Amino acid sequence: MTPVSGGEEKRIFDQPPGYDWHSWAPVRNGIYYLNVRDPQNVDIEFFDLVSHESTPIVAPKPDASYHGLAVSPDGRSIFYVQNESVDSYIMLAKNFR
Repeated sequence: MTPVSGGEEKRIFDQPPGYDWHSWAPVRNGIYYLNVRDPQNVDIEFFDLVSHESTPIVAPKPDASYHGLAVSPDGRSIFYVQNESVDSYIMLAKNFR
């Protein structure tokens, strides 16, 4: 973080394990992020920019993979992708021209 008035950058947030570029969502007063410590230990947490503390918000289902996180503009809903199984499908499209 860099103060609006200028100055040195300051690290406020260490990247948790399992963290990826699409695993966080900034909001006015903090950052929501996926904290994936291992497949059995996943939390969506909120990092408060004032107190510099993280608070667990929800613990999604274990043994799934999580990718992506978004927060609604009003801050009342969190959206995340939860993959419970890996499947592949072959689709046939006829007369697509």
